[in-house]
Amino acid sequence: MQTADQRWWLLANDLASHVTNIDLYHTQRDRAAYNGGYFWHTPRYQTAGTGTHRAFSRRSGSSGGGPSSEHNYTTGLMLHHFMTGCERSRAAVIQLANWVIDMDDGWKSRFRWIDGRDTGYASGTRSVDFHGPGRGAGNSINALLDAHRLTNDNRYMEKAEALIARCVHPDDEIDALGLLDIENRWSYTVFLQVLGKYLEHKAERREIGPRFEYARRVLIKYAVWMAANERPYLETPEQLEFPTETWAAQDLRKAAVFEFAARYGESEQQSMFLAAAARFVDRSLAYLLEARTARRTRPIILLLAYAFQRPHREPPVIVTDQQPAWRPKVHFVPQRRRVVRRLTWAGAGASAAALLLIGLLAS
Repeated sequence: MQTADQRWWLLANDLASHVTNIDLYHTQRDRAAYNGGYFWHTPRYQTAGTGTHRAFSRRSGSSGGGPSSEHNYTTGLMLHHFMTGCERSRAAVIQLANWVIDMDDGWKSRFRWIDGRDTGYASGTRSVDFHGPGRGAGNSINALLDAHRLTNDNRYMEKAEALIARCVHPDDEIDALGLLDIENRWSYTVFLQVLGKYLEHKAERREIGPRFEYARRVLIKYAVWMAANERPYLETPEQLEFPTETWAAQDLRKAAVFEFAARYGESEQQSMFLAAAARFVDRSLAYLLEARTARRTRPIILLLAYAFQRPHREPPVIVTDQQPAWRPKVHFVPQRRRVVRRLTWAGAGASAAALLLIGLLAS
């Protein structure tokens, strides 16, 4: 878009076609957690011939598989639709947002007769038990926001706001979340970027109410914590399994979070957040300009995405001084854990009843 170089357009158009035709699982005959979903990309650090993204390769020693909420990308397809009017790209975004809703619907699960509440598949990151800020929930919310922009169907916004409330809270004890465990928790910045996108979407629609304020306070609280605790990833390469150029590009996510926080923070905080953003941008670009491998696909994608997703600075957002009272955060337990617990209780109850029956028969 910036260069009008036709070669970029050919790549983008072909990619949109590949995603809508091949990468999406066009079926309703599998589980709700898979139907209509987005297959995982090829596992990293694997030989291409063994790193299939559709199945499990015995030769690779690593799982591929999918679909999963941690790999759900819609914004490029939405942009493609806006540029071309392509209905297939629009339908793909809506399909992926519906997949988010369906995968989290306990009544569409195999365990619905035991527990029909939310499954947690739309919000887990790295494990079935972590439902804090991470890319699983972040990508799910992003897909829902894109579908809401395309359709104005409020069920997408309601689900997005439910996932936000599930994963973060203005009273979070951030230190207890282990976000500095880079390998397992780096993607909390993905979630915060999407939280900034949510605020922009609400602000554009002039919906500056309690839910907006809830998300705004969460974003500011996490950004303040980041300013005090975050460092460039490659300053501590010993914490990384593969300290590659991609980690330098991932630091741009932190800059994006700070830029959103500057837009929605109090006036006295804005200079601090903008300075933090500039620091991470400068360090990231300085490394990438020197790195021999900086022009590989992953860092280039992150650079392009950051440029596209940077928040707008005008017009300024009016920050309210309201002090709403939030309900205490409820710890989310995924459906599988709840089912196991119920079956355990049922088994214990059955054992106790059997012992009582034996006692009665023996007396």
